[in-house]
Amino acid sequence: MVIQRIELCINLVRMAIEFVMVVAETVVNIQERTTESLVQLNRPTTHVPLSGFLP
Repeated sequence: MVIQRIELCINLVRMAIEFVMVVAETVVNIQERTTESLVQLNRPTTHVPLSGFLP
């Protein structure tokens, strides 16, 4: 009975570790996508003439 409980605890710990790894990978992927999106937003897509701003 004790051995079965230990095995159950080991399996639960393995599942918890796997869950944490999957969540961490997902967070990293989302951060990479967000960073890429922000970089694309910061790039000007059209030429902005500066002649009106220069003396």
